[in-house]
Amino acid sequence: MKHIGRRYEYYTNNGEMRQAKCIKIEFQTLLDKPIFIGVSPFGHEVRLTKEEIYRFI
Repeated sequence: MKHIGRRYEYYTNNGEMRQAKCIKIEFQTLLDKPIFIGVSPFGHEVRLTKEEIYRFI
């Protein structure tokens, strides 16, 4: 996949912009959308849909 290994930016619920590195993409059948799984600089797993991601860098 072209997004694996790339960084993406996203906004947290308090409006802060953060970055994560995409490590895996899996398809969520209940949402009928792919979920981008990444790792933040703090070491936490981040699971976001394409609409929740601000942009890929």
